[in-house]
Amino acid sequence: MSDLSDDFYGRTAMGQLALQKLGPVPENFRIYLAGWIGKKPEDWKEMEFVGAEFRRPVKGQFKGKLCVPIPHSRRAVRLTREELAACAPQQ
Repeated sequence: MSDLSDDFYGRTAMGQLALQKLGPVPENFRIYLAGWIGKKPEDWKEMEFVGAEFRRPVKGQFKGKLCVPIPHSRRAVRLTREELAACAPQQ
């Protein structure tokens, strides 16, 4: 089980946009899943981001690591190709 303290998606432009679109989230909220919606690349019009609030266990193998999802805190948001293109770094 990995420690979600790193907040991988929260450091990316698209992850920050997804968090913005979700509205206010707790400090320990992390996006842990992102993927295109559709079976084929031609169908990929939106990307879904899924996150939840996590807590640190107080005992056991993963003590102190942000890894236990808090029940009923799961939230998801979809971003369109256009929204993702607008937040992409310009080259």
